[in-house]
Amino acid sequence: MIQTLVRALLVLIVVNAWFLLGIVVCDYLFGNLLGLFTTSIYSQAWAILLLVALSFSPPLKATQLNIKQWCSTTGVGIYLIGSLVRYQAIAARILHSLYINLYLLADVVFCVGAPLLIITATAGWWLLEEVSYVALLGYCCLISVIVFTGFYSNLMRLLSLGYFFGYWLLSEDMLLYSFAAPALVQKNIVIMLSDSANSWLPFVGLVLIVYLLVRKGSAAIDVGAESKADAADSRGSLVSFSALSRLFSKPLNRQLFGNYLSLFCLLMAAPLGILLLNSIITYLNPHVLFAGFAIWIMDRLWQSDVADEPALSTDFRYFANLIWKH
Repeated sequence: MIQTLVRALLVLIVVNAWFLLGIVVCDYLFGNLLGLFTTSIYSQAWAILLLVALSFSPPLKATQLNIKQWCSTTGVGIYLIGSLVRYQAIAARILHSLYINLYLLADVVFCVGAPLLIITATAGWWLLEEVSYVALLGYCCLISVIVFTGFYSNLMRLLSLGYFFGYWLLSEDMLLYSFAAPALVQKNIVIMLSDSANSWLPFVGLVLIVYLLVRKGSAAIDVGAESKADAADSRGSLVSFSALSRLFSKPLNRQLFGNYLSLFCLLMAAPLGILLLNSIITYLNPHVLFAGFAIWIMDRLWQSDVADEPALSTDFRYFANLIWKH
């Protein structure tokens, strides 16, 4: 009886997730692109985050596969498969070819263009008065973080390239944008920090403090439990601490204590993380959000196909791993 209820619940979740995906896509197509009605970036972003979270569940994956297999044996499923399989194969081949070409092109442009961005920004620091040393330093740090993240993430590569080229093409001084980019980036960062300093920055600090305290406390127990317990026994004092040290010196008890600390940290950080995400969503562009969602889906489907392709990011990642090990 319980297994039947669990299966029914899993089927209900999968079906509702399909409907939610359809609603979100229609909301973007008819709302954001065609402008037929107003949309909410909050509802779109939280719906996509929910779909992404559900996609990592093995029971939901198995249930989705079972539902597809069952639908393929029904009359409607057989008719749809016979009618749409050809068009589905054509669309899949087109998307697959587009994905491979975009992946390789973005890899080259990203790895070659990132140093050029820093070079042009440095030239802008000499040529343009509005580009200050602080703006140049912050811009170089931001580009460096994006570059090292992009070596490991195709999503970061494509989104950063799309954002840069889109901003570059829409800029009033198109040819001067790469030189004036540090000043523009600093202006955007100041606006974001001034608007959100009272909302999400304290939450970030509190989450980091809780995390560091948990890590420090756990490390202190792991390192000093046995030595302090032996010292307390030899002196014949601190009996209660000695017992506590022996308790945490056992591997199973240390693991249980670490799990309790992790759960406490999660309970502390979860509501703060929700508030932080809610503040970040305010600055999201819906086109960037859905482009990232589409790239993430294609990465999950076909990223293994480009794993053996010659790519510059693979070489940079190899050298970065060598430097990190040494």
